[in-house]
Amino acid sequence: MSTFEHVFIRTQLGAADLAAELSALLDLELTRDDEGRVYLNRPASAGRPGIVGGELYGNRYGYPLNDPEEESLIDGYDLVWDIGYSRRDGDVQLDEARRLFEEVTAKGCWPVVLLQGLDLLLACWDARSGYQEFPPGTSPDVDHRALWAPYRQPPRA
Repeated sequence: MSTFEHVFIRTQLGAADLAAELSALLDLELTRDDEGRVYLNRPASAGRPGIVGGELYGNRYGYPLNDPEEESLIDGYDLVWDIGYSRRDGDVQLDEARRLFEEVTAKGCWPVVLLQGLDLLLACWDARSGYQEFPPGTSPDVDHRALWAPYRQPPRA
């Protein structure tokens, strides 16, 4: 199980270019480590202490083999933004991830998916289908495809 929440983003941009755009749009701090990985962070909201955000990187969780029985909503999303909270409070981390996700969706630039850990689908947005929150326990995997199908993105060629 993941210790982060995850925002999956469909874009033709690479991680560094998207990080630069998100940094400007959402007033985030953009940093790079010695290996070139990019991170987007900001102070926690609502007067909370600590920092929220994390690494933005290529989606390594997708399974783009066109096998309908292995399909997952996240297969067609290019980048992943890990959202963590420096104070290690799961409820605050989830709230902060939702806030960041909603700020991204409000810009209307890219289709996005919010997962709690890697197991639970919380919300999606795209220009065609709009914003949707999902019932508790919804999976991004094939067993709940009927719920998330409008947000599926085709695999890249």
